[in-house]
Amino acid sequence: MEIPVLVHGKGIYDSDAMKMKYTGMVLEGSRIKEMGRFEELSQAYPDVRVMDFSDSYILPGLVNTHVHLEFTPCRDTYGIYRREDRKARLDRAAEHARTLLRSGVTTVRDAGSSMDLAEALSGREAGSESKTELPRIQAAGMPLTPDGGHLAFLGKTSNGTEELKQAVKERKSAGCGCVKLIVSGGQLTPGSVPEHDTYSRGEIQAAVEAAHELGLPTAAHCLTTSSYVNAMEAGVDSVEHCACFRRNRRQGLLERYYEPDVMEAFRGDHRYFMIGISNNYHQLDQVREGVRKPDEREAFLLEQEKRECEIFGRLADLGMRPLVGTDAGCGYTFFDETWLEMELLCRRCGLTPEKAIHAATLEGARALGYGDFLGRLAPGYEADFIAAAQNPIQDIEAFRHIKHVVCRGKIIE
Repeated sequence: MEIPVLVHGKGIYDSDAMKMKYTGMVLEGSRIKEMGRFEELSQAYPDVRVMDFSDSYILPGLVNTHVHLEFTPCRDTYGIYRREDRKARLDRAAEHARTLLRSGVTTVRDAGSSMDLAEALSGREAGSESKTELPRIQAAGMPLTPDGGHLAFLGKTSNGTEELKQAVKERKSAGCGCVKLIVSGGQLTPGSVPEHDTYSRGEIQAAVEAAHELGLPTAAHCLTTSSYVNAMEAGVDSVEHCACFRRNRRQGLLERYYEPDVMEAFRGDHRYFMIGISNNYHQLDQVREGVRKPDEREAFLLEQEKRECEIFGRLADLGMRPLVGTDAGCGYTFFDETWLEMELLCRRCGLTPEKAIHAATLEGARALGYGDFLGRLAPGYEADFIAAAQNPIQDIEAFRHIKHVVCRGKIIE
């Protein structure tokens, strides 16, 4: 029988009330047994070990729903991946996962890496790999993409309805926890055209139905309005990026163009969406901070940032449910900056700190299919939580400075 542990916090977050409600929490193994006032719980459990975080505010561990663990954040993400061997990629993925965990992310969805990673993670969970401390990882494995499609360099492509359905079965057998579909082009992959769609609505629907039959949630990479519409009408659980791209004829660059008449059809649809405002945000740090004036291209990109945040607000207004995903690994998007996405959602997209926390915890867990045991601090839930020096409800920047991380009931050093 597990000996209980009593956690003492300056404040412990309640996801229903969206406020600091408790000061004490009893853990039994990897699960939460009881919540309440520390003074009362210490009398009820007089001889247990105390996890003393009394100088900190305790919240559920963060859930980052969109990263690429095998990728290297830099200018040459694609080139480095292509040059590395299997061992180097898996070692790097483990390093990135540990970075996420130390930064407060206790659960993460890898939204596209090789099948090697999915199979290695499945083996680790079965005890065949080293017991290195990692966050909980839901792997999509190789995304479903056609010949020449975005991320096709990760492995075997899937063309047509039958191949898509077979690919879904292969991912389930390999231990993948979700299915990722590439329904438009992408910017990372040479030869892929971001403003072109890849799969038809019928093909997407066939893959989604096959995934759901096997109990796997689905997420779709959508950079165009038409791919968003196709994914939504095909029943995808979460729409990623929602860029609404078209090619600007004068400058030849991708611009975001929201079509309200098209999107209004989805008002009242409460499915999930992830935009990733922080993706490649650092490429414009100097001009954004006034270190130097932007050139014509940079001024255009700054305008696209503004439109990106406006699209986020429009989708939320339709009733869609935002998630926190960063696309870490792609370009200059780092694995220890989930806090940056949360700050941008508050400062540039209009979310309150409470809503940002909700998106980064309980909603993320629900989107991954883990909402009945992760994403909140309550009896019966997993003891995955973080401790911050400041109260993030009062200042969202508190997530920059995580003092302690606990995953599966154990303190991460």
